[in-house]
Amino acid sequence: MPTELVLFSDRAPTADTLARAAADAHPDGSLLEFHDGLVRQVVDAQGRGLLSVWTSRPVVDRFHVAASAARAPQEFTLWTDLTIPFGDPTAGRAVAEQLAALVGGVVRDRI
Repeated sequence: MPTELVLFSDRAPTADTLARAAADAHPDGSLLEFHDGLVRQVVDAQGRGLLSVWTSRPVVDRFHVAASAARAPQEFTLWTDLTIPFGDPTAGRAVAEQLAALVGGVVRDRI
């Protein structure tokens, strides 16, 4: 089962920010973009997916946030879905946490 996460922030992660996070957390990885950047994926040197990052969207309903993410914060305005594909989630989680640090946000588990 893939690991599903949410990045809460006030700034949407850009391709450049994600590339920087990937380089910091997993230096031998690469960044791929699909559907004109709507989906971005960090892969390792063998091409295995580490982290998929979907388009950010505004937090409209705080109830939805609280019902969808563990320990959901109240102060952020954007929601970005993240998925760590099958396998060991360690490297993908490290990229997600680095991405959150770069955009001033927090990563939470989807529930």
